[in-house]
Amino acid sequence: MTQPLGPDDPVMIGGYRTLAKLGAGGMGRVLLGAGPDGRLVAIKQIHAHLLDGYEYRARFRQEISASTRVSGAFTAPVIDFDVDAAQPWLASAFMLGVPLDRVIAEHAPLPVPAVRALAVGLAVALHDIHAAGLVHRDLKPANVILAADGPRVIDFGIAKLNDASGLTETGAALGSPAYMSPEQALAEPITPASDIFALGSLLVTAATGAAPFAAPSMAYTLFNIAHSEPDLSRVPEQLRGWIAACLHKDPRQRPTPGQLLDHLGRLPGGDAPWPAPVHESIRAQAGQLSGIVASPYATQVISRSGRHAGLATGTARPGTVAALRARRGRRLGLVAGLAVLVLTLVAAGIAVLVKPEPAAGQHLPEPGLAQLRAADPCAWARQSLPASVPDGSGFAADTSSWTWAQGDEFGCEVKSGDASLWIKVGESINLASTATGATADGFPILADTGAAYGDVCYRGVDLSGSGGKWGIQFQVHPSTSCVLAQQILSGMITTRHRIPVHPDRATLAEVDPCALIPREQLDPLIGPLPQQPTTVTAHTCVWDGTDSVRTDFELLGKSGGSSSPVDLGDGVQALIDDSDDGVCYLDYVYRTVGDNREVLNLIVDGLQSGDKTKVCATAETIMKTEIGRLPKPK
Repeated sequence: MTQPLGPDDPVMIGGYRTLAKLGAGGMGRVLLGAGPDGRLVAIKQIHAHLLDGYEYRARFRQEISASTRVSGAFTAPVIDFDVDAAQPWLASAFMLGVPLDRVIAEHAPLPVPAVRALAVGLAVALHDIHAAGLVHRDLKPANVILAADGPRVIDFGIAKLNDASGLTETGAALGSPAYMSPEQALAEPITPASDIFALGSLLVTAATGAAPFAAPSMAYTLFNIAHSEPDLSRVPEQLRGWIAACLHKDPRQRPTPGQLLDHLGRLPGGDAPWPAPVHESIRAQAGQLSGIVASPYATQVISRSGRHAGLATGTARPGTVAALRARRGRRLGLVAGLAVLVLTLVAAGIAVLVKPEPAAGQHLPEPGLAQLRAADPCAWARQSLPASVPDGSGFAADTSSWTWAQGDEFGCEVKSGDASLWIKVGESINLASTATGATADGFPILADTGAAYGDVCYRGVDLSGSGGKWGIQFQVHPSTSCVLAQQILSGMITTRHRIPVHPDRATLAEVDPCALIPREQLDPLIGPLPQQPTTVTAHTCVWDGTDSVRTDFELLGKSGGSSSPVDLGDGVQALIDDSDDGVCYLDYVYRTVGDNREVLNLIVDGLQSGDKTKVCATAETIMKTEIGRLPKPK
């Protein structure tokens, strides 16, 4: 709800008379204003305390420069700004219309023509946004206005440039949980395809009245986005196919805005096919606007903004509301109907910002499984080597003589003479929860359980933060190398926010095994299942029901085993080992890289039935589904 201007709010920002306060947040305050020509604008003014460093202002300037290139028919354009003001601000055109979230709450499910028109308008908007080099990252019903002739995308508050500039964001998973993409939920790199996933979720909500991944808690919602397939049974059949394509877990498989438009066509001229009450509300708002613009307080201006003066001048502010009241002895106000009107703004089209680099001591988001899947463990360890190799470690003092190779479970194997080190990233930490007493950047360093492992030392750190028991684990031989292992592990933890990415982005290691088959498809086969998998690591997913299903990825040599080929149909072959009673093992060679094979491994354990034939039939059904969901090998 709108609020009157407070005593400390400015009367003028640039050449815009302020009329009311629309809201405030961590980044700044949002005000309703009127321009020199009477146009209403939404103005975002940045908090002064965020501007202590040059980098934040430079980032703000960079992002505004990009946002001004977005001038499509279905976005709220930036029309003025002053980056060099004491408190930088940005004004965007006011969009007359009704917020989509309110329309959904009052009128969902929307009819098919309305959903199709919504999809076309938003696809055009995303095309324009992406063409400007931006990713919106927060496309949701509250950030869409239904105008009379079509939708408008607003609020680029957490948009970012789609590049690798040092001024862009650190990679935090920003966005509204129910409309995040799997990449955002897993804190993976964000691309324009993330906006397409959000579009799919938004359209499901419009077509059914319910967000497809929403759950009672944010954690469950994010899990659903990353690992569960949506129930689209309530989506009208003529919409279901292309909406499902937008919701593909693999961003590379989602359509582009252009491909959507090729399929859907363009909006016809005239009014959009919104429900009749929406058009009635828009007409009522237009009548209220005429009274607001006629107010002298809505049209008084005293100067042009810094933008029109080459960004050389600051914001012209003759005084605060308190000072104006003292001079005039009266309050500034709005007509009663404005309370309804400004709910449609929600900071319409306001500043394109990026989250500033965290200040010293500020918490950074911890790396999740997605980052660990994409990591290059050998490069990460190499950049974490100590200044000198401890005496007696068994490893040569000259680290350039060490050999480094990718190991099984996509880890790293390091050798120096008879000494060896195995590093696993994102896998289960099978170590004692009691720590060694040492820590790495606040994380307890864990050791082995005390069992006799021979001349071997184990060290690890649990990065899951939730009892998931996954992180980084070292196995080093001889045990005299333990000090060295702990030093490298500490270095990796210290640099965990700068993890090197493996150069082979087509590797099976980057695939989420839990995404290969949704719970809804597994439940009829081995259910009843719990709401979440029993075990989730970077390369392993385990579901336990009447039977147990374990999916994991391995990196194996070319040498074969005792498995026999089995035809899964459609020309797909796997290797099967059913030598154990009640347990069926299936392997599928995803691709061969050099002397190694990337393998999808499936184990189905008939915990109750023990019927080998039934268990292997279930395994083959699951394996075929999982293979069909794998990215095409490159």
